[in-house]
Parts: sequence; structure tokens; C-alpha cells
Amino acid sequence: MKLSHQDKALFITFGGASFLILIFFFLGVKPYQDKIPEEYFEIPVLAEALAPELEETKSRQATASQSQKVTHQLYNNRALQTESKELFEEEDIIRKAIEEQQLGSVESLNVENDALLQAHQKERELALADKREQLKAKIEAREQARNKKKENRLSTVSYDLEGRTAIRIPNPVYTCDAQGAIVIDISVNENGSITEMKYNKKASTSTNGCLIDQALEYVGSAYFDVASLTEQQGTITFNFQG
Repeated sequence: MKLSHQDKALFITFGGASFLILIFFFLGVKPYQDKIPEEYFEIPVLAEALAPELEETKSRQATASQSQKVTHQLYNNRALQTESKELFEEEDIIRKAIEEQQLGSVESLNVENDALLQAHQKERELALADKREQLKAKIEAREQARNKKKENRLSTVSYDLEGRTAIRIPNPVYTCDAQGAIVIDISVNENGSITEMKYNKKASTSTNGCLIDQALEYVGSAYFDVASLTEQQGTITFNFQG
């Protein structure tokens, strides 16, 4: 078997290394027992060059941290606003429901009150109508009794106007609880109309106001025939007998 030069060199190297290892093992020599002190060299230029980058990095980290805090704060504020809005909306819904319920109750109560008021008003109107009918019947009965009493009373009328003839003088039908003669002084124009009348106290036998008023009322509707005199004085006498 032939060995090449490379194989021989490898074999020699392996053998030599094995021999050295055995020598160190037996001699008790420990390689690399003592630590080699490390030395550090400060490079000022590199530190100064890296300082702006470090400051910028710190600034970016601070800005990022602050932005993150602001973002969280904005998120919390928006969440709080959303919750508040939802709460207010729920309160508005509840409030509207309560108001609608109250309004419905009030409207229902108003309808009931209106119905009761209308019923009470109708009853009152019916009662008033009944009272009016009763009062009307009493008045009619009293008027009938008074007219019947008038028919039983005797009364006369006379006048004193020279040369003139009475066309109309109502025969008095009176309701006064008195009697006597009432004399009224009159002034008559050429057409026969009475232009002036006045109660003559001296010629009358009664001062009863009711008799005087009725006598003046009857004189107001009396008139005479036409004459050539522009104005003529005279009297009309009403004799009221009880």
C-alpha cells in the first residue's frame, strides 16, 4: 500500500497533535487557566456621533408614548361620549313614554270631565226650562185673573174741548188698586193731535201715581177732528172706579 504525500502529512500532523495532548495531560498543565484581561478603548468620536441619534430615538419614544396616551385618552373620551349619548337617548325614550302616558291620562280625564260637565249643563238647562214654563204658567194665570178683574171694574172718560169732537179716546182698563178721577190738561193742534199734556192736581180727586201714569198713557193715544185753530186748550178726565 502506497501513501501519498498528503496522507503522510496528515498522518504526521495527527500523530504530533496526539503526542502533545498526552504530554499536557500527564504534566497536569491546564491550558488557558488564567484569564486574559480585556481592555476597552473609548472612542469619543463614535459616542458624539451616536448622541443625536440616541436623543432622536428617545424623543421618538417619548412622542410615541405621549401619542399612545393621547390616543387612549381620546378613545376613552369617545367611549364615554358614546355611553353618555346612549344613556341620554334611553332617558329621552323613557321620558317621552312617561309624558305620553301622562298626556293620555290627562286627555282621558278631560274627556270624562267634559262629558260630566255636558251632562250637568244639560240637566241644568232642562231644570231652567221647566222653571221657565212654570213661571210662565203662573204669569199667564195671574194676567188672566187680572184681566177678569178689569172687566168687573167700571171706568169712564170725558173731555172738554170746545167745538172739537174726539175721534179716539181709549176707555181705560186699569190694574191699579186705587180709585178716583184724574184730570189731564191738553193742548191740541189744528190736525187734532195732542201736542202737550199735564196732570191737573187741583181738578183731580186722586194723587195715586199708578192712576196718573195710566191716564197719561191713554191721553197719548187720543186725537180729535181737524179745526182751523192752530192750538186749543182743553181737558180729558178719567174716572177710575174700584
